[in-house]
Amino acid sequence: MLLIDAFVSPIRDSFPAQVAIIALLLLICLDCIFGIGNALMKKEFSSDKMRQGIGHKCSELGFVLVGMVVDTIVMEGFDIGLNGPILTTVAIYLCIMEIGSLLETFIKINPSLDNTPVFKLLSAVHVLDGDESTDD
Repeated sequence: MLLIDAFVSPIRDSFPAQVAIIALLLLICLDCIFGIGNALMKKEFSSDKMRQGIGHKCSELGFVLVGMVVDTIVMEGFDIGLNGPILTTVAIYLCIMEIGSLLETFIKINPSLDNTPVFKLLSAVHVLDGDESTDD
């Protein structure tokens, strides 16, 4: 039980990590909902594309697990050249990616949003690269 506790502690003992992970899960859900809505609206829904999107989301969650493992290694005193809250950093990075993906989806659903001042501000923070692989 002590070993499992060591791997759970980076989440249990860090409120910022908890917030970042919950935010990431919510953003992933929103991205899936709006991505499916966009595909249905444009009659482009494809189970192959859906499987690909699920794979992308699972890889993001895998990235979070790797961050959790790295945090555990660092917290247990192993010097691997990293310090600081790795898990929280990974989760926040993925949140920014998900926000960018949502922005891309919103533009696809409603292209007139692209010219609004707020949207321009948000897209300046996350450069939209037009990558279609994030659709779910």
